[in-house]
Amino acid sequence: MKADIVIVGSGIAAVAVARRILGARPKTSILILEAGAKVKMRDFALYQDYVATGHLPYTDCYDLAAPSRGKPGENLLTGSPQMTLAGTRLMMYGGTTVHWDGYAFRFKPEDFRLHTNTGHGIDWPIAYDDLEPYYGQAEDFIGVSGDSDDTTVPRSQGFPFRAFPYTLEDTLAIQAFERLGIGYSHLPIARNGIPNATSEKPPCQTTGTCLYCPFGARYNAANDLDELLAASALTVRDNAVVERVLMDSRRRARGVEYLDKTSGQRVTVEADTVIVASGTVESPKLLQRSTSAFWKQGIGNDHDLVGANIVTHPWINFNATLPANPLRLQPEMAFPTLVSRHFDSEAEQPYGKFIFVNPCTSPNNINLAQAMQQGKSRREIDALVSGPMTIELNTLFEIFSQSDYRVSNLNKINHLGMHETKLHFGETPLVAERVKSVWAKATEVMRAMGATGGCRSGFAGRTEAARAARADRKRVNQVEGHL
Repeated sequence: MKADIVIVGSGIAAVAVARRILGARPKTSILILEAGAKVKMRDFALYQDYVATGHLPYTDCYDLAAPSRGKPGENLLTGSPQMTLAGTRLMMYGGTTVHWDGYAFRFKPEDFRLHTNTGHGIDWPIAYDDLEPYYGQAEDFIGVSGDSDDTTVPRSQGFPFRAFPYTLEDTLAIQAFERLGIGYSHLPIARNGIPNATSEKPPCQTTGTCLYCPFGARYNAANDLDELLAASALTVRDNAVVERVLMDSRRRARGVEYLDKTSGQRVTVEADTVIVASGTVESPKLLQRSTSAFWKQGIGNDHDLVGANIVTHPWINFNATLPANPLRLQPEMAFPTLVSRHFDSEAEQPYGKFIFVNPCTSPNNINLAQAMQQGKSRREIDALVSGPMTIELNTLFEIFSQSDYRVSNLNKINHLGMHETKLHFGETPLVAERVKSVWAKATEVMRAMGATGGCRSGFAGRTEAARAARADRKRVNQVEGHL
């Protein structure tokens, strides 16, 4: 088998690269290899099943939980706190964008000068201004809704879609931020809203079922890939686990070898170009496995740096209780609309930046439909809705990389036919101190919102699958990473 270009992985990076190449050279033969299966998107029957049962059609495409207390599982997670994999990424056609939240933040100019400003890591070889025009292209590509007048980050062009409005549920946080002098803005999110110009993309209907959108409004690489396949000679093979990249020399790849899970056969594909686009975890694992006479420890790994310095952005929930909910606040959308990047600043950078997101969860964790299904009376439901109120604030904060934070292969195969992962991620004294300071600031905001008790936190591994299955849809911890 031969192709001009082989792309490993079928997520957003693969689709963006394939679309750009085919736009310039339509006759290029491109083969995309995806280890996972294909699940039908924009299917109303699957959507109705999801609404009725809460079961996602792609649940089997997640990692299983790690072994614990004698229970079987997948992957080896070491360090403290552990960076979970279960439920955080998808191995399937379209990749993790099938379930992602769609948050579309740009880096700020100071982020490109990390070492200069903090002494940690390294500075980028380019500046924000070099990358800025491409941010605009990316926002058009994924359909970001945002406030084009927001001065949080410099921009040369507006968002393609208008910002989603703040909700009544945002009022308490907005008032608290203003009382404390904390800046806030509309959260930029890849869900096509009201277009600033003519757009053929389907608009978001705010159905509350974002983990399986029946319209394809939130950006999803699977939908994009379907459209690209229909208009080009692109080929995609799912259930194809790439075992290694084949090399002609230290500087030139000649193809890949993959396992066809359907037939059980190993297949070699010759290619002029190989593009590895399989995500934070699987990309370094593939390079490590690609040993040869040219690369004894894997491609680019002479100094054991491939897979090292992995970075995560922990997500902490803070919540507190108000004595009553007189406005009977309930969620209006299934995604947040309010963010504060006030502490995502150069002044905070040496300690680890952080942002506040006002979540879309129910203040009282009440599912009104379930309450009615359970036969509760109007009086009982009124009491639930207007009674003591749980308020929540989510915090995403920065952790500096360490050389021993790393990802590698285990000599075991998971339920998807892929090599299991060994992942080490630890905690430094700086992280522990930062958590305390973020907690103190969250407590200050909660008290400005009217809370009288202590501020509680949840610092746990969030899984999208678990979040969808829980009736209260309470947000726990997002794990995202990069090298």
